[in-house]
Amino acid sequence: MARGMSIWQRTAVGIDVSDGTLKAVKLARRGRRVRLLRAWRIPYYHEDPDPRRGGLAAIDTLLARARFGSRPRVVVSMPIRGAVSRTYLIPAMEADRIAEMVRYEVHSEVDAPPEDLVVRHTVRRGVEESQVPTYALKRADVDARAADLRAQGVSYDQLETTGYALASFIEAEMPRGRDRILLGVGEVSTDLVLLTERGVWMRQVPLGLADDDDAERLARRFKAEVDAAIRTLLPSDRPFAPHDLVLTEEGALDAGFTGALKQVLGLTVTRVHTLQRIDAPGRMDWDDQTPEQVLAMGKAFGLALAGLGLGRFRCPVEEGNPKREVLRLVPMAGIGVFFCALTLVALGLIGTRRAEALEQALPPELLTEWRDLASETTTLRDELETVTLRGDALRALAAARPAVYFPKRALVRAARLFELPGSEDARIEALNLAPPTADRAGRLTLILAAGPRAAADIGERLRTSLQHEFGEADLRATGEDPVTRRWTLEVPVR
Repeated sequence: MARGMSIWQRTAVGIDVSDGTLKAVKLARRGRRVRLLRAWRIPYYHEDPDPRRGGLAAIDTLLARARFGSRPRVVVSMPIRGAVSRTYLIPAMEADRIAEMVRYEVHSEVDAPPEDLVVRHTVRRGVEESQVPTYALKRADVDARAADLRAQGVSYDQLETTGYALASFIEAEMPRGRDRILLGVGEVSTDLVLLTERGVWMRQVPLGLADDDDAERLARRFKAEVDAAIRTLLPSDRPFAPHDLVLTEEGALDAGFTGALKQVLGLTVTRVHTLQRIDAPGRMDWDDQTPEQVLAMGKAFGLALAGLGLGRFRCPVEEGNPKREVLRLVPMAGIGVFFCALTLVALGLIGTRRAEALEQALPPELLTEWRDLASETTTLRDELETVTLRGDALRALAAARPAVYFPKRALVRAARLFELPGSEDARIEALNLAPPTADRAGRLTLILAAGPRAAADIGERLRTSLQHEFGEADLRATGEDPVTRRWTLEVPVR
């Protein structure tokens, strides 16, 4: 820990594994001050050109080098290839109405069932209208990313998009307020972000430094991608006049590519040469990294800023990990009980020793008072034991929190299904939760009832939806009559 840092400061780790090189940074926040504590860089493309397999191996290497524990908030990158990105200008209104309008706009543009998309938005409020940056990802891609991280044993707090993370870092370190292009050029893919006064648009391009050894030819390919993004992503009612292009990641470390990009695009190409808003240590040569390599980790910095709650475009794909939150609370409860115990024991020892020392010198009437103090010390020790037992009960309650979220998650999934055609005459009649114990798994049971107007496959549709959420769900018909059909669905709780 850096000198002068409080043990109560908030810390976050951003891990970007999306473009052929794993980059991770650890930041600490105290108030509005942010300090860089550590950085890691693990190239994996040349070891394994398969991005998914190579990225998972790089995560293994990172976890072997750094044990983050439960205290930092861990934010992992979610690649945005195939994402639909928009920014809507919406008059000032309630948050629920904004969310409803965003869902309507996205689903009217994307030819996919609502349950197959993950739609997220954030609101940047203005005086008369709000900017609402929005994106949509395929749910299958999000589920696959989460499953890969769980398989690697990565305990994380948030999944954040690489495009918004890059935009957050550049806006924090190099604010301009003008049109600009951001390029996070990696070995095998690139994050392309367009920033204007009216919003932010992002796209992941399957093009990187490894695709062409000729810098000028590669720069021309990037120009074509930038032109296509401007043409297809940005609204046509306002011209886009970029002031500069900000280059980060591996592309910013290649002088030949940087010069070719500047010549082909005809724009000023800017790189991050120093940290303006983040305090950095005097040396940044961890694991033989150069300061230039650390400063080129724009997406990892943005992910960590999101974990600290400072991301300008913070908009998580997934957020919240009850297990990690419980692990953060338990040490604090233990520290509180420890200090209470230490204080009471110290008072008891002091009282006892002083009583023995002064017993010979004090008059009889004061001896009685000292004996009363000794009795009070014994009472305090008994109260400490009671407090300790209550603390154990609170820890047990905290450990049971994940099971409590199961019914809520199941009902949220069911609610999405009931918004679709063919489910108007269906309902959840009963829900029962048997929490897991030390010797048996738990089980969540739902009873679905459907009238004649409900779709014939309504039970199977709910089973499929729950299986997307929990990985497993069993369905069986429990009776059928001319009026009402019923199914029982069971989901294991682990």
